[in-house]
Amino acid sequence: MRTNAPYRLSADVAGMLETFELTLGSLLTTTSAKAVHTAAGGTYNAMHYALPQRQLARAIDPRTVASIAPRGYLPELAALAERTGTAELARRHNGCMHATAGCVAGCLASAGHGGLSTDVAACRGRRTLAMVADPVTYTRAMVYAIAAELARAERLGMPCAVRTCGTDETFWAGRVAPITPADAVAIRRRFGVDIETGDALNVAETFAPMRARGALHFYEYLKAHVDAPTSPLAWLAAGWQDVTASFAADRSTACRDAIAAVRAGLRVAFPVRLARNAAPLRSVTIETYGDAVTLPAVDGDATGDARWNDPAGSAVILREKRARGADRTIAERFTIADAPTVELADGRLILTR
Repeated sequence: MRTNAPYRLSADVAGMLETFELTLGSLLTTTSAKAVHTAAGGTYNAMHYALPQRQLARAIDPRTVASIAPRGYLPELAALAERTGTAELARRHNGCMHATAGCVAGCLASAGHGGLSTDVAACRGRRTLAMVADPVTYTRAMVYAIAAELARAERLGMPCAVRTCGTDETFWAGRVAPITPADAVAIRRRFGVDIETGDALNVAETFAPMRARGALHFYEYLKAHVDAPTSPLAWLAAGWQDVTASFAADRSTACRDAIAAVRAGLRVAFPVRLARNAAPLRSVTIETYGDAVTLPAVDGDATGDARWNDPAGSAVILREKRARGADRTIAERFTIADAPTVELADGRLILTR
């Protein structure tokens, strides 16, 4: 297998990438700070970054007023939407159906390079346009992109972890596409990767052989309720190996939702406004209407994005990251104060050191 051999993509995938000014290598990101940190711990990390919540509609609307340019109007993306006939789809798209107002205001899509460069926002916008325009072909393109990253991981002697919702919450577990024997042969020849074939497979099902041998790990953070159709449990049932529930302090049912997630076997991530020199937390207790659970705390920033190493039923403590251009008065409602007791709409948290 030549590592520098040209990609031989199926005609539909190649055509879609060309239409939306993308390349196979531009679909997944492996160079973000979190991905690099995860790789330093021994797992090659690839993430898919799209525009979150209603940001695609804002990006193609010349009337948009934004605090920073990457959150604002992107004329080249608007032109692409008009040229490809996807403007109406873009205006209707919501990439984060379970986001709260604080989550939207403080969205980390505008952290790091995402808050500095309109080029980053435009690339994410092109991915999102392609994804909403033709979900089936985009899913097929993701299969080829994941295979390419798997090949790189194997050359490095590492397992590969893939997060499909790096900056949004598109229900990838329910996105299926036909994967043909011709695809399997092309991917095997070019990347040395084995895949399943079938009429309607999601990406995790497609890579079942690689998951079975421990070469590939699909994981996510999700804000969906455990009883929602797109719940973390639905993702696990669809082939994802690991899901972490995200605590949203500004949700009216925050405490009840977190307890439900724990009792469903999940861990919960808590964004806390920690000072850099703050002593680590030992546990988080969630109390609501006479019900309570106490979770052992783990430092989620210590291992990059390697949540699968953290035990189920734990509280993953993540130091608050600040997005550029965020309205702090709204964004801080989503995060948790570093205080012994934090009162919330449906209960309280007790942070213990």
